[in-house]
Amino acid sequence: MVAASTAQCDRIAPAPPARARKGGAAAVMLAGRSSKDPRGLPERTSGIRRLFATAISAPVLLVSLALCGCAGSNVAAPAVRAKRASSSGPRFVAASPELIAECHSTARAVAYAVPCPRMVPQGFAATGAIGPGGMDGAAKLWRGWVVGSSYVGADHLVITASPKPLRNYAKVVNGPAWYPKARVKPLAWLSVGGRRVRAVFVPPDTNDGSAFAHHVVLIWTVGQHTYGVGFHEVGGLRRTLKLDVTLLTHIRLVSER
Repeated sequence: MVAASTAQCDRIAPAPPARARKGGAAAVMLAGRSSKDPRGLPERTSGIRRLFATAISAPVLLVSLALCGCAGSNVAAPAVRAKRASSSGPRFVAASPELIAECHSTARAVAYAVPCPRMVPQGFAATGAIGPGGMDGAAKLWRGWVVGSSYVGADHLVITASPKPLRNYAKVVNGPAWYPKARVKPLAWLSVGGRRVRAVFVPPDTNDGSAFAHHVVLIWTVGQHTYGVGFHEVGGLRRTLKLDVTLLTHIRLVSER
């Protein structure tokens, strides 16, 4: 059951335009070093890099970078992709056995229940959709986090889970890369599948480098962990929020098996 009416969704203000950043994602070399950043990344990278570049191992990172189109320099892309996106959203189908296995493997690695979609939009790419952070030589500050980035046609999906409960939504969407000026825009409280969730929009200007930048994200806490899932805003906030809600109705928290 969704407690927000269509009228409520219609009243959500349109997202502010993203601020173009110098150089852009294409100009950022992962091998480049900055005297201010011991991780080997430029101090203020864009798109998925700052949120996930140090969180996941190299093979998954290469897939994520190839798939991710949420870099700050690509501010015109959502408008172009919106023309191709269906206003009603994609059709949902059963998740692949590979994705379910990745969910259980991730839960085993982080030692807590992780969000696992049992049904996904048709065409969902399971590779990189969910995994443990800080593994296989990646930055240890991401240990215990769940990270995932994948595409469904024109729709970019990001999934995360924190190793401890978080009240600050900006910390959820930025992870260990959070900085004090990070802010999100609250949209509504919703009830989805028995969960009390907070819907937020993630402005790129106040979440520099977050993989969730320009996404509509549903955030909720269960026990000692906070979870977040959300699609890139394509075709309007109302459409994206509807897509998020549909996905969340099919998400279950799964443990290792």
